[in-house]
Amino acid sequence: MKNLVCLVFLLSCILAPAQIIDNRRGNAFEEEMFFNQEFLWQNKIKTITGITSIKRPQRPIEQRPDVCVYKFNSVGLLEELNKVTSILHLVDSMTIQFKRNDLGEVELRTENGSRGFYTKKFIYNKEGLIERTDFGKSENTSTTKGVLTAGQSIVINSESFEYNRLDPLTLRKNCFNNYGLLYSSITYKKNDLGYMTSEIEETVMSGRSTTKTYTYNEKGWISAIVFDNGSLENQPKHIFTYDPLGNLLKLEKFKGATLIQEIEILYTPTMLIEAVLDHDLQSRDILITKYSYEYHP
Repeated sequence: MKNLVCLVFLLSCILAPAQIIDNRRGNAFEEEMFFNQEFLWQNKIKTITGITSIKRPQRPIEQRPDVCVYKFNSVGLLEELNKVTSILHLVDSMTIQFKRNDLGEVELRTENGSRGFYTKKFIYNKEGLIERTDFGKSENTSTTKGVLTAGQSIVINSESFEYNRLDPLTLRKNCFNNYGLLYSSITYKKNDLGYMTSEIEETVMSGRSTTKTYTYNEKGWISAIVFDNGSLENQPKHIFTYDPLGNLLKLEKFKGATLIQEIEILYTPTMLIEAVLDHDLQSRDILITKYSYEYHP
């Protein structure tokens, strides 16, 4: 199985970008894994550790307990994520592990934290699209206070998905709840070159519709995403800035015409992420996350 995963990964990397941040879908910093798999594999990166501090207006930089450690296998697939997060004076820690199928797709995500054990199982169709997601929780079989040992896992909720190809460039995804009832539909549209141009999500019960429209720069990198929610005054927009090699330098988030968040990425001379500055324009706080690296032999 390991050889098959490596082969599929190598074939998928032929046309993949080689920057450390993978922003081909415009979701950098929005998901758990936003690092470029090919970059990690080529440079034999084993772990990436982020340590966070905060700079508040008119106050010195304060070290926070927040730490995030990403662990990758030899072909750049995320295997484990250890997180320590803080809200006010509350500190929580968790370990997230990823079990993959023969094609390298995540089939089981387990989360072990102070709130217990949670699982998320993914079932794929023949095209590699998720057709079912099962959410579960495991009992704690440990008799020692403060020690968690996962026991039997119980499925507590499920969602299923159905896909319809409306035309060669349009795919419609129907989402069903645990009772098998349709609750939303998402329509994905691409242009003749294969670029995603829009995503339209329609919720059944509320009748609301949200459209994500993508625009690209001359190099084919996503330059902006506009979220049309029917309100021009509060319409969200994400603007992306790159260097000439395609490394993401800045992400600006707007609400209407107002800039509410700015994320700036600083790089080392070898184009590893040195630090990420996350500026909240409303509170004026700046979260500073510094990164360090370990390598496979």
